[in-house]
Amino acid sequence: MKRKHSIFWKLVLVILPLVLLADAVILVAAYKITYDSTIDFCREDVYEAAMIAAQEFEMFNPSDIKNAEQCNPYFDSLCETMGMQYIYTETIRPDQNNKVYLSLGFGKEAPEDARTSHHSGYVANVVLDEEIRAQTKNETTFLFYNNEYGNTIICFTPVTRHLDYDQNSELASLRVIDETLSIAGAEMSIDNVVQKVHYRYLMISLPVIIASIMIVLIICFIIQKKMVRPVKMISRKMSEFVSDREEKFEPLVFKGHDELSEMAHSFNSMATEIDQYIEDISRLNREKAMQETELTIAHNIQMGFLEPTDFQNENAVIHARMTPAKDVGGDLYDYQILKDGSICIIIADVSGKGVSAALFMANAITMLRQYAEAGLSPGQIMVEYNNHLSTHNPNMMFITTFIGIYHPDTGRFIYSNAGHNPPYLLSDSLIEIESSCQPAAGILSQIDYTEMSLQLKSGDTVFLYTDGVTEAKNAGNELFEDDRLRKILSGHLHESGASIMQSVLDGISEFTVNTEQSDDITVLTLTVPEKQQTLLHLDARTENLIVINQALESLLLSEDDLAALRLMAEEIFVNICSYAYEDASGQVDVCITSDDNKISLTFSDNGKPFDPTKDVLDIDTYDMDTRIGGLGRFLTFEIADDYSYRYQDGKNILQITKNKQKESAPPSSG
Repeated sequence: MKRKHSIFWKLVLVILPLVLLADAVILVAAYKITYDSTIDFCREDVYEAAMIAAQEFEMFNPSDIKNAEQCNPYFDSLCETMGMQYIYTETIRPDQNNKVYLSLGFGKEAPEDARTSHHSGYVANVVLDEEIRAQTKNETTFLFYNNEYGNTIICFTPVTRHLDYDQNSELASLRVIDETLSIAGAEMSIDNVVQKVHYRYLMISLPVIIASIMIVLIICFIIQKKMVRPVKMISRKMSEFVSDREEKFEPLVFKGHDELSEMAHSFNSMATEIDQYIEDISRLNREKAMQETELTIAHNIQMGFLEPTDFQNENAVIHARMTPAKDVGGDLYDYQILKDGSICIIIADVSGKGVSAALFMANAITMLRQYAEAGLSPGQIMVEYNNHLSTHNPNMMFITTFIGIYHPDTGRFIYSNAGHNPPYLLSDSLIEIESSCQPAAGILSQIDYTEMSLQLKSGDTVFLYTDGVTEAKNAGNELFEDDRLRKILSGHLHESGASIMQSVLDGISEFTVNTEQSDDITVLTLTVPEKQQTLLHLDARTENLIVINQALESLLLSEDDLAALRLMAEEIFVNICSYAYEDASGQVDVCITSDDNKISLTFSDNGKPFDPTKDVLDIDTYDMDTRIGGLGRFLTFEIADDYSYRYQDGKNILQITKNKQKESAPPSSG
């Protein structure tokens, strides 16, 4: 017995990651906000300290370096008050690429080696761009700087007087130069700022984490009370209803108008109807009556969905047979003539047998017809069909399916296979039709089924079958198997589809004589009628027109028919070569089909989409002297007895048909 998994924990496992993700986003945002705001405060403090230092220094008019040093005690006090590492004034000498400290103050965070090495009059060879800009352009600048004393934020601001170090004086005096400026600087440790950020972040994070825990607990409480408990009650009632049929059913009672109350109401209605149904059916011979009725209805439904067993038109001959192992089966076949004249054939095998398989088959065949009529390709039909089945499949059934669409105008047979037996092509030899190994429909959704194709010619037959053929058993419990099927098919390569199909069914009957049929048996054949057909794969170059003309001449047509076909072929082929492709690297496929009554020319190219049957000129308004172009298309479609255009699978496909002229009877000799 499988262990039950509470829906409560499933919901918690969904909600908890969402809450954790929200926490992470909030905490990251809080950290960034805290860090940015702290840095802004530090910038303001450094700026204020630099401005105070500049104002203080402007009050002095020192004549030598000792007078400038009078600011040092005040700067020391200012560092302690405002939490700075250093406050100083200096003058920049860009021509010598150095600077001279005029006065310095140290805070308690200043390193000891900086205190001993730096003093008034100290010349430093490291000059920053921000210092030069503050002195020469008279603007306040900021800098985040990392040196041997740690990470700092620095503000440089200009002062209105500048003291320069007089190197020519033996007394090392300072002199005032009014034309330039000196600058005041203040530095604060970033390491301390980061500590403040961490502290503030911790103060914000703790309430967020506590609030998140409270939210999760509240949500879990609400889920448990408002959802899990009612669902458990409904589940328990359902189990009791199924397992204990002797006790009278007590309806569920739910207040409110939410989905759970609707579910309870639906269950109450269902239980009442089931009880009434059981009471009614118990008065009859239930099993026999139900079985006969259901099988009869299902058999009628199934047979009603299938197409006639035989079909023929000028493009294909189709024969099909379906023999269920029981009164109803899970096999299906179908064929349709689509709007563009192509022919769609389908064969499928539902897992299981009986009524459920027949109903599943009816649903499947309805969808397949709808998607085929909508103009989808075999691969697209298979994708849509599988997605629908897999999402509406409470009994977890599956269905192997083969879909093929034959295009008579090009001879291409495009197909897709969902886990079905590979069909056979009976041509000059027996060929197993290659198909990729993909899962049956109805199991998993969102499967990208692939398409493949092959070229059919006149007289070819495609043979489709279900596994009831190869898995048919004889009295010795042996299988019919693929080897016997291939042997029969190989011996009837050039026969009609009906003869091929009957030979296979006869072979199965002989093999399974006196044995009950174990599985549904379904076969379908599509035969291309005998026609004279020529396929040409040409480069889009006008000189290849001679190849088309040679193919037309081989048909032994009348001179009038040959001339008309040459004119039409030249107009269409030259237009494709001239306008379909941007460069001269395109291809043109030409299919020439001839029977006793008509000749068809089909041109296929993957150039720019263009419908030559539209906007054909009106000959009544055509001006021979001024109008250029369009006359060739008019003559082509005027000569043709029928024509059609479509854009399919990235290709322009134009088909032109010309009826053959009837030969007149020879004159009598009498």
